[in-house]
Amino acid sequence: MQVDEAVSGGMAGQGDGGDGHGDQGLERMLRDGDGDGGGDGGLGMVRLADGVTGLGWADDATEMAADIEDLVMGDGRGDDGVEGHGGHDGYDRHDGHSREEVAVEVVVRRGQRKKVFVQTYGCGHNASDSEYMAGLLEAGGYEVGREAESADVVVINSCTVKNPSQQTFANQVTALASAGLPVVVAGCVPQADPDGGVWSGHSAVGVEQIDAIVDVVDATLAGKVVRRLGRRSGPAGDSRPRLALPKIRRNALIEIVPINTGCLNACTYCKTKGARGRLASYHPLDIIDRVRHVVEAEGVKEIRLTSEDTGAYGRDIGTSLPELLRGVLAAVEDHDDVMVKLGMTNPPYILDHLEAMGEIFGHKNMYQFIHVPVQAGANRVLDAMKREYTVEQFEHVCRTLRAAAPDIMIATDVICGFPTETEAEFDATCALVDGFRFPVVNISQFYPRPGTPAAKMRKVRSQEVKARSRKISALFRSYATFDELVGEEVDVWITEMAADGHSLVGHTRAYVQVLLSPDDYQLGTRDVARIVSASKWSVCGERPAPAPAHVATRTVWQVVWLAVALLVAALAWLLGRD
Repeated sequence: MQVDEAVSGGMAGQGDGGDGHGDQGLERMLRDGDGDGGGDGGLGMVRLADGVTGLGWADDATEMAADIEDLVMGDGRGDDGVEGHGGHDGYDRHDGHSREEVAVEVVVRRGQRKKVFVQTYGCGHNASDSEYMAGLLEAGGYEVGREAESADVVVINSCTVKNPSQQTFANQVTALASAGLPVVVAGCVPQADPDGGVWSGHSAVGVEQIDAIVDVVDATLAGKVVRRLGRRSGPAGDSRPRLALPKIRRNALIEIVPINTGCLNACTYCKTKGARGRLASYHPLDIIDRVRHVVEAEGVKEIRLTSEDTGAYGRDIGTSLPELLRGVLAAVEDHDDVMVKLGMTNPPYILDHLEAMGEIFGHKNMYQFIHVPVQAGANRVLDAMKREYTVEQFEHVCRTLRAAAPDIMIATDVICGFPTETEAEFDATCALVDGFRFPVVNISQFYPRPGTPAAKMRKVRSQEVKARSRKISALFRSYATFDELVGEEVDVWITEMAADGHSLVGHTRAYVQVLLSPDDYQLGTRDVARIVSASKWSVCGERPAPAPAHVATRTVWQVVWLAVALLVAALAWLLGRD
């Protein structure tokens, strides 16, 4: 099995270049993906441990990170857009172009059979929202289906992180409407800009109103336009949908748990805060109860804690991320086959908890993976971005965590060509990446988001931005990532299918993606694999060969003779005392 073939099938043209689909037809759009790599996924039955079956997901690759500044895998789009590097999947990506699709076949309560298709662009939080919306639809009389072409109504959960993701969403709304399909728009785009595009004439569900999805879909099927974009009033905790809502997971083994919404930052290039709002953390007991329930009652094997910034968790309710993680880990510590993965945290907030986080990454149920975006390697640029940390502080985070957990995988993000960035400042970013040799780097070109302060700043020439993207991309490709694992035997937690539709995907303790044969391994289990090959993105593993019989026999006899010798020595000592 070839590593790259299994992982990156259907991944051509990733990144955030281009303008979406252009004049592609609806059929190609739905079949081939969003125009920026990806390809379609689909719900299907998967074989789990102990004969359990559940809804699985075979998409263009397996997830690497479920957070707002997501990771990219693939060889990029070349000069036309960002080159994404080092992510292990085609779903969780910084630019939001890769998508998951949760298809739900609707049985309308009045007895008429209808279908709705729910499609998601963007981050892990959006993914969780779509799973909740699908679950709510099912609870309202809906059944799980597979495709959009035969749908009676389509729900599109959108991402506003960058221009291309929003343009792709807009193109899809236009194509679906042109095909005569009613559309419900959801997510960050209509929330941040409700009247700003082709979506303004369609029914809409905001990020704080996903529990209204059944009513909105019913009204849309009845020919009405309903827009539920209001903010909820009351305490911060009342602004978020409950964690205990019905849910259809795209992968029965993986639970995405939002731990907070919104953030505390005011980055000059980002529109996400306009959609998600200020920080609002879930109560730790609500999160822990959710984790305990899905592990013990639903057989979940991987917990992904996600938000716009996990490091800021709890600052609004008098607690902290380490306190939450300790509670979550205590809830799963009796399950050696269950692991917890933390989503993106910005440097200012992880700085306050480095010692505690070092200890937490030592817990047996915690993946040693963290995503900390740096964005630039020059302090003046970071200040222009209003990132609220220095390069030196970011380096301190990386060194401290690597000292505490030497095998930890640190992922980061870089923006090329931020307004006013000089060549020397960009070279400092390259030096930072070269110095730490991050195994995962999400490299994107700057896109001015309308209404953001950065959109008014002096731009770097487009050709220069592309040249910088090519330069740092070549730097990233120049160093090996996982070659040192070849020949090692490692524990793997097996939770996903690979893009080839055949291989299984496990992850090491450091969340390195391991491709495995389904003839030797089983979904939903913890096992051991010997790494036989490595690529830039992942490794291949196989069942370790058993020890030769004569070696095993010899080892047994060695133990027996050692025990006899110790017994004789003990008897001699006792007799000598007499």
